[in-house]
Amino acid sequence: MGYHIDGHEIAMMSTLAGAIGVTQGVYGKGWFKSFIHRQPIIAFSVTLAGIGVCMPLVIVPLRRKLGLPTNQYDHHDPKTVWPKLIE
Repeated sequence: MGYHIDGHEIAMMSTLAGAIGVTQGVYGKGWFKSFIHRQPIIAFSVTLAGIGVCMPLVIVPLRRKLGLPTNQYDHHDPKTVWPKLIE
């Protein structure tokens, strides 16, 4: 099963790219290094938030490769793995 990009993944990547582009345009070169130096706790929080937003781009393909249920993400795909109900 190959890697495919859905609409929500494209929206996430374009939002992040746009936010970084706007910030780079407003603050100029070296803004992140200055941000880390002046506000280390906020910079760490922003970094963690960026990692959290990008996790669906990594976790969902890993779940597909491991054969784990992915019905929350691609329920329309006929190859979707559904959870087994224990009775």
